[in-house]
Amino acid sequence: MCEEGARDLLQTQPEANVQDGTDYIPLDFEKRVAFERLRFLNEAGINSIAFSDRGLPDQIAYSWYKKKQPSSFIEEVVLANRYAPQVFITPPWEEIFTRDGIRRENFEEALLIHEQIVKAYLKYRYKIVNLPKTNPEMRVEFILNFLGI
Repeated sequence: MCEEGARDLLQTQPEANVQDGTDYIPLDFEKRVAFERLRFLNEAGINSIAFSDRGLPDQIAYSWYKKKQPSSFIEEVVLANRYAPQVFITPPWEEIFTRDGIRRENFEEALLIHEQIVKAYLKYRYKIVNLPKTNPEMRVEFILNFLGI
């Protein structure tokens, strides 16, 4: 299982913080996040089952959410590293939604980001499987049953 690489980088990199009331993200941030995700995929191996909080198409979605054109770098990485026929997505869940120093979006913004995430996965021909809004153990059981494990 992989934690959320972008969150980890934002927490551990002193240059990725808030300066003068605006978000400052290093220019190579997109590549660093992508390389973390690629490292996870390579370590997991092609014949294994692995779970990650975020995937490569999420980076496309965040660009769209920020009204930016995704870089050719990230588009190439997403196209070259398809990793599963389907992805499991938990829709935004207001009752458990929290904000913190990294996740600054409110719930309405989280809904907009989610729409872009769904759009990105569909664009890259992943089948989306919505997870039930239940505890983590029940979600794991749902996934394992779905996969026939």
